Amino acid sequence: MEFSVSSTHDTALCLIPPREQWPSIDRLRFQNDKAYAKWPPHVNLVYPFTRSADSESLHQASDAIVNSLKALQETGDLASIPLSLDSPDYFENKHGSTLFLCDKDEKRTRRLASLRTTVLTAIGQTRLAPYHMHMTIAQCEDTAGPSKLSFLLGKLRRLQPVSWEVTQLAVLVRLSSGQMSLWGLIDLVSPSLSQCDDSFGLSPKLASAVIPQQSWRFSSQELGWRPASSNTYSHHPEIKAVENLIVASWNVLAEFEWPPSRSRYPVIIDNLLARNAVADILVLQEVTDDFLPFLLNDDRIRKLYPNASHGSPDDPNAGPLPSILNHVVLSKHPFSWEYLPFLRPHKGSCVISFGDLAHSEGEEPTSPLVLATCHLSHGLTDGAVVTKERELQVLLSHLKSKYASHQWIIAGDFNITTSSYTIDAAVRKGAITVQTENVLRSIETTLAKAELLDVWMVSRIEAGVSDNFKGDLNQMFEGEQGATFDPTANPHASKMVGTGLGNRPQRYDRILVKGTCSFQISRFNMFGFVTGDSETGQEPLYPSDHWGVRCLLQRSHAKDAASDARAIPINIKRAPDGLSDTTELTKCLENHEVFPSAEDETARNEAVQLLRQILIESDQPLVDNKRGRPTIVLVPVGSYGLGTWSRNSDIDCFFIGSISPRVFFTLTRQRLKKAGIPGIRLLRKVKAKTGTMLEVEVLGVRCDLQYCQAPNIADEWPDVLKRPASDPAFSLSAQTLLKLKPARDLFYLQRSVPDLAQFRLSYQAIKTWAKARGIYAAKFGYLGGIHLTVMLVNVCKVLVHNGGTVSAADIITTFFEHYARFDWLKDMVFDPFFHKNLRYHRTSREALVLLGWHSPTLNTALNASVPTVKIISTELRQANKLLSADGATWESLLPVLEPGRDNVMTPSAANFLTSFRSFVDLRVHYWGASLERGSRLIGWLESRCASLLVDINRRVPQLSARIWPARFVDASTCDPQNTQGDYQGSYLVGLEWMEPDEKPGRGDLEVAQSNLRAVLQQFEKMILSDEKYFDSTTSWFCASIVKTNELGNLRLDDREWGVYIDGDDDSDTEDEDDTEDENEEELAAQERLAAGKLSKKAKAAKQRSGTANPKPEGIGKFRTALDVLNRLRWDPDIDSNDYVIGYEDRFLGPQEKALSAWKSEQTHEEFIPQHRILWFKRGSDGVIVWHRSERIDLLFKKT
Repeated sequence: MEFSVSSTHDTALCLIPPREQWPSIDRLRFQNDKAYAKWPPHVNLVYPFTRSADSESLHQASDAIVNSLKALQETGDLASIPLSLDSPDYFENKHGSTLFLCDKDEKRTRRLASLRTTVLTAIGQTRLAPYHMHMTIAQCEDTAGPSKLSFLLGKLRRLQPVSWEVTQLAVLVRLSSGQMSLWGLIDLVSPSLSQCDDSFGLSPKLASAVIPQQSWRFSSQELGWRPASSNTYSHHPEIKAVENLIVASWNVLAEFEWPPSRSRYPVIIDNLLARNAVADILVLQEVTDDFLPFLLNDDRIRKLYPNASHGSPDDPNAGPLPSILNHVVLSKHPFSWEYLPFLRPHKGSCVISFGDLAHSEGEEPTSPLVLATCHLSHGLTDGAVVTKERELQVLLSHLKSKYASHQWIIAGDFNITTSSYTIDAAVRKGAITVQTENVLRSIETTLAKAELLDVWMVSRIEAGVSDNFKGDLNQMFEGEQGATFDPTANPHASKMVGTGLGNRPQRYDRILVKGTCSFQISRFNMFGFVTGDSETGQEPLYPSDHWGVRCLLQRSHAKDAASDARAIPINIKRAPDGLSDTTELTKCLENHEVFPSAEDETARNEAVQLLRQILIESDQPLVDNKRGRPTIVLVPVGSYGLGTWSRNSDIDCFFIGSISPRVFFTLTRQRLKKAGIPGIRLLRKVKAKTGTMLEVEVLGVRCDLQYCQAPNIADEWPDVLKRPASDPAFSLSAQTLLKLKPARDLFYLQRSVPDLAQFRLSYQAIKTWAKARGIYAAKFGYLGGIHLTVMLVNVCKVLVHNGGTVSAADIITTFFEHYARFDWLKDMVFDPFFHKNLRYHRTSREALVLLGWHSPTLNTALNASVPTVKIISTELRQANKLLSADGATWESLLPVLEPGRDNVMTPSAANFLTSFRSFVDLRVHYWGASLERGSRLIGWLESRCASLLVDINRRVPQLSARIWPARFVDASTCDPQNTQGDYQGSYLVGLEWMEPDEKPGRGDLEVAQSNLRAVLQQFEKMILSDEKYFDSTTSWFCASIVKTNELGNLRLDDREWGVYIDGDDDSDTEDEDDTEDENEEELAAQERLAAGKLSKKAKAAKQRSGTANPKPEGIGKFRTALDVLNRLRWDPDIDSNDYVIGYEDRFLGPQEKALSAWKSEQTHEEFIPQHRILWFKRGSDGVIVWHRSERIDLLFKKT
């Protein structure tokens, strides 16, 4: 009987192993065999089998085979055939390679080949090609390269042999759905045909079906990993609920080279065991068959994580991992899990269920905690981005449908590009479309709608997270904050991306937590920074191309959920099309010359480094105690520390140490003079509310030096800043805390602003607008840097916390929308993520409340007044209206001066001069020779202008007064080059009626004019009567009312006050007592108190004596023991080892101790109070340089 060979491949005659052997095979086939959902594990004997799949053809062929087998049975040649598929191999085809298992035993293969010949003869077919018995396991594309083929062959070698006695031949028929179904079985032992219908559970949806998986647990008795039983990970209600849960995730980088290198494995283990990486649940990505045995064989790992999602591939009972790149979960807690496949092969999620982490709020326990792993498809192309979105949708849909009432955690490598630079470059180069860019944004919105919170983001905006960015923070782009994949710092990452679009830092790795359940986000950190020695020994060996991420979750209770009701909700206002392009905003700000140049950055970096070298004798931020010298810390604060500085900004340098402020500033001046560097100039010493400030110029950069005496803070800097405000380290005086406030606030902002690059761009735009509109001047009661920071940080944090992607343009438009509608009289602006339980009480004198972060003074806007707040509010409303108009552009908000126009008169200043009919002219005239005196006069006048506005508002409430925060000069007589001669300038206050449409009557007008003149006379009298700042022999001042046409031809004053050298100051600042020198010992305080009680009669007699008796050497202004101690330790010209201290022992009387052995820390067991110091003696010659009772002071006699 003859049958023609089928061309439709709808039937097959094959060998099928017993079903108990399928799981180990199918675990590998599921990810690697394209026919997994269509065929059961099988060995084809004849394929195709018949010409047609109709029942008649199958019956004819099967009956013919049965008859042939019966004939063999009669001759005794028929028997079952043993098979053992234990040899992996592959053959090449058109599109790649097919990998399979086969039996290479010649005897068994000959018997199978003989059976095949019998079958072909029975159905009348001939096959010219040789028969290669095989069971297909996987396919490998040509584009994958030889390494992947080697990896797959390695997986096949780890499979247990598939062995069984072949007693039946299976007849398979293809269904209309494409799956092969069992039609009948032909028995080899007793030849017969039995028809049956079995689809093997195959279906088109099988490749996307959720598959339950086996968990593994380490057995300390058997010293090995064993399959976990179901009762191991079931919920035990008697177990106490876990209050703290630490989750970590890390992409450990699989290398695609064969044989695999194991040089990184020990470094990975070291990082996983580091203190900053140890967790309760550990999620790993890109785990390979070669690495997992190394990991699971480590005793420390097995002790730390006794539960695992996969067994060791070296264990025959576990077999190989299903993919080249795999997710593996290790845990202290037992769990069960299932595998959720995505649409693309090798992509899916391990969905873990922790029964012991279920929590009960009442009588009924809540559902177990569910954790889903994530490793989305990589790439920045249209197709790749859409694939990521679909994969995420599959995961979220599964969690919503099956685990709706559970708490979710999603951890892993999301592969979502975050750098705005990379995305913008991809759009410009056509790598992705604008629509794809919108898809990237929509992914963040999807996560927000699913109520998933990003632990990095939440931890950062609340508690603060340290950055691990190794480059220049000022060169960071939006979306690069918190990067876990950083080619600029990690050689592995740099090698992965080369020089393409992806060579910017990306925040690929995340941990997301469902925000409506019991576990709440508390802390976050990164790990994976421990390096090893490379094979060459020349460069450090990094463990991976990613940093790991870790978070602490704490179980919340209803009583813990507290939020301040005074926080005003902020709703996002998306930037319209004309404003949405951040590139256009950047160009607009560049036209305003806002951004510093590379030369500006270099100059400031060099200036700070030079100050460190001169004043601290080190290039490092802090120096340890050497030769008994105290630790001194230099911290750039203000706009430079936050990265919001502009080209003309000063650098605020804040020093912290243990010496007194007097000694610090004395030695600072000495060292700066002694340095002999031409680029350093001492400008002046300024007294401020927070203490003394020394203005210097370093390499052409103005620097303001401030100092705080806080020994414990300096010794533990900067780690002390991570402690809560209630820590004993901050049990300091209010004056000291006030000085430390800028550094503490800056440290928190650097760690908590969601995206510093985005924040800086938004800040610069708003600051440029405020300066142009004349409301950026804190000393006049307007806004300053700290005020904009408080307002902007609030917007940035709330928008990010609410979810979705926001751009700098969105932040700016939301900023103006929110504050244009803000009720400044009733509401306060504060950071709700820092002040969670705010207890601030607003007083009636506070016209504006913008709360900073750390105590003792919270309100940063105490200088604001009702008039300035009204002006600020009006400007915000006008700006919001402008940005909301059709066709709005950044140039309309930030107009640039026309080319060739004199830049000393801005459009807003010129508009100010024409917007009012009357002005108050505060005219000052100075003709003195000392620029320092002139600068002090101007500064004093500016500081009092805010009070003038308050008085005008109080005495003449019908008037609205607005001061322009800059001086005007007569353009016809002003010489910009003249910085030493006669100077005349004016501050102008514009006047208008509160209700322009309702003109006051004549009587009201006369009363208003009279009250206004009285206010001006009082103000003028106050300025003229202050002898500290006003000298009638060199200065003149008057306050008058002028009409607009009486102003003349004015321009803004661009004169630089305060550019003078040390010595121009004619005040004796060196001998003035520093108000902040509060650490005097008890005895010295008593002496000062006694000296202050001299009778008036004795003082008068001393004055009448005419001349004083000459004082012996060493008798002068008597310095305290603390001053002497600090001088001996600090002064580089003094050998501290040559001095001893005489002190009063309470039992032994006067004793001496070497200065180098003297302990100043009160907690030290050898601490001696300073009031018991009797003398300081030089050891080399025995000279007493300071004696308390005899009031001898040879050390400071010249200072």
